[in-house]
Amino acid sequence: MRDPLMVKEIARSGVWVLPSTSIKEAARKISEGNNIALLVKTTDDEFMGVFSYVQLSEAVAQGDVEASIEQYVDTEPTFVMYDADVVDALRLMKKFETPYLVVLNEDEEPYAVVMAIDVIKAITPIIENLLGE
Repeated sequence: MRDPLMVKEIARSGVWVLPSTSIKEAARKISEGNNIALLVKTTDDEFMGVFSYVQLSEAVAQGDVEASIEQYVDTEPTFVMYDADVVDALRLMKKFETPYLVVLNEDEEPYAVVMAIDVIKAITPIIENLLGE
């Protein structure tokens, strides 16, 4: 039997932005990097939260694309430890109905994001192998 696949093996390096980043610039970073969420830190390098496509949609719906992301940041995202099993990450995504998790390093500091699609891509070969495909 194989060792469990860990979150750190499939997590995407976090793309960091400041709260003063414009919504337009955040949208560009989300689309260019195929990122679902940006990690937001203060000028003092303190983690503030996440700006994702959900917050982007809210801002666009309000016609607020020239404003900064600060008022839209999700300050209570769902976290997962870097050494968690990807199945546990999937359970967290299901429990909190979120398509991504912020990954914490060994010091419990945010450093990456894992998306549902990353988990699906990682476990598909395992499932296919189990099914004999």
